[in-house]
Amino acid sequence: MQQVNQQELQHLIAISTGFIDTYVIECHDLPPMLLPQNIVLSALDSATDVKTVDWHDVQLPVHAIYHPQHSKGVALVIEGEDTQQRFALMCNEMPQTMRLRISEVVDAQQQDLPDEVFQYVKVGERIFHVPNLQAIEKKLGL
Repeated sequence: MQQVNQQELQHLIAISTGFIDTYVIECHDLPPMLLPQNIVLSALDSATDVKTVDWHDVQLPVHAIYHPQHSKGVALVIEGEDTQQRFALMCNEMPQTMRLRISEVVDAQQQDLPDEVFQYVKVGERIFHVPNLQAIEKKLGL
């Protein structure tokens, strides 16, 4: 199941329609995250020092990517294969949106990727990371 989730993410980033609508999410200690907009179910204002967020009467575990100096942030609810695999990314603020032409996104070959990074990519001169949702879910115990 988790492999299918990661494959779906890869497919959303590499679809052949020519464009993809993404969120650019600033991360503490990593290049910005590039995430397809259609896997984000909701955005909730939240205190950053929480372990879970309440979304539709369900407590979702939080994966923190915000800068530690922020006391308020935005929790992005991330779709999973089923409701048991949903979680929230705790961000500094509501991320920027960017429409990318697929041909603009190229692999940035790097060694020793952190567990939560599936791949680094380059758009123009800027480096981003594509998250490893499978590793994040595992870290959260999903």
